[in-house]
Amino acid sequence: KEAGPENIVPTSSTSAQLALGDAIAISCMREKNFTKFDFKKIHPGGNLSVRLKTVGDLMIIGNKIPFVRENMNMKKALDVINNKKLGVLIIKQKNGNTSGIITDGDLKRIARKYSKFDGLKISQVMKKNPLSISKDTLAANALSIMNSKKITSLCVHKDKNTKKTIGLIHMHDILRSNIN
Repeated sequence: KEAGPENIVPTSSTSAQLALGDAIAISCMREKNFTKFDFKKIHPGGNLSVRLKTVGDLMIIGNKIPFVRENMNMKKALDVINNKKLGVLIIKQKNGNTSGIITDGDLKRIARKYSKFDGLKISQVMKKNPLSISKDTLAANALSIMNSKKITSLCVHKDKNTKKTIGLIHMHDILRSNIN
């Protein structure tokens, strides 16, 4: 029996059909092991897909990452941070592992503290062991970490190798993707 007046407006029957269709769809998803990440691949422009973007989807890679060596002097470091325009430098050891980070704010504080700023080596003033996040982490979680730590960038690693930076995720890249 329909809920509308005189049993002519299809209300109960359409609700029952919708529930049946949903039940069949969910059963098929379970049978095929179809996950939310599979849905993301098929519908990349949808709202769910945007919420499921990972750090790996948005991170800066390759030559765009502002990598520098520990023995670089601050004068050269300033050139690199200005050219890369990300407000951060990632410091690498000879073996390729990440050893530190310096932000543009750090550079300003260092310049006020040391009279011979240009001759300082990065290794003397860098923050050691920067935060690193897995490339598989949801971008929304990365944004939450940045907000709670009051930082704008995170190093990105693959699997459990937290010492090897493969990318850089910046807060602006996440916000540009409409993730909040």
